[in-house]
Amino acid sequence: MKRKHILALIIAVCLVLAGCSNSSNSNKDGDKKESSSPDSGKKQELQISAAASLTDVSKALEKEFKKDHKDANIKFNYGGSGALRQQIETGAPVDVFMSANTKDVDALKDKKKAHDTYNYAKNKLVLVGDKDKNYQSVKDLKGNDKLALGEVKTVPAGKYAKQYLDDNKLYDSVKDKIIYAKDVKQVLNYVEKGNAQEGFVYKTDLYNQKKKTDKVKEIKQVQLSKPIVYEAGATSDKKLAKEWMKFLKSDKAKKILKEYQFSA
Repeated sequence: MKRKHILALIIAVCLVLAGCSNSSNSNKDGDKKESSSPDSGKKQELQISAAASLTDVSKALEKEFKKDHKDANIKFNYGGSGALRQQIETGAPVDVFMSANTKDVDALKDKKKAHDTYNYAKNKLVLVGDKDKNYQSVKDLKGNDKLALGEVKTVPAGKYAKQYLDDNKLYDSVKDKIIYAKDVKQVLNYVEKGNAQEGFVYKTDLYNQKKKTDKVKEIKQVQLSKPIVYEAGATSDKKLAKEWMKFLKSDKAKKILKEYQFSA
């Protein structure tokens, strides 16, 4: 009789332990299944550092890109290309760098901080001025007049402008009139507000929502010894960064760039 009780007790214990084991395995399998299942609704973030002259066109590029990448959450950081490069060099969390020159992207590439690089656009440098003055060149600046340039070390447009002034032996005659800006958008603002009577900006900066501004006058297009080439590169290993670089090479992207007065 006692044997039967003992046997029954052993069987009962075994059944309980088996039940616990199955429950535990079921939970593990469930956890594993849950953790491996994709979160289709999760946004994929893409951080893009872009030259200030891309402020308008980048929004149009973003809109087109998101047609095929609906979960992409794109955030732009605008500024002078040199300053943006320095941020990336010091560890800023950036996935794509869209520069207004080739020098800054190439510098990152040399340091293994950029890859999948591509020359995606060209631009023109123009001299603009006060719309109410009949100035034809920087030689017309008088008295307390000011000439606005981007910072030469960090703003490609500023470097191009300085190059133009040097090549044409104009720098010494205007150096005391120069005021420097953090990017080309600030240069344009200086001229619009009357803080400077002339300034050097990109041709594309004269357009807002594809319409040419009437707040300043385009004096002339500046002739440079080399074309202004814009280069971009992926600065992280995110798949979305490579997808953006691939998109920049597409006919759709080139069409948008042309609509905003870039050559592509």
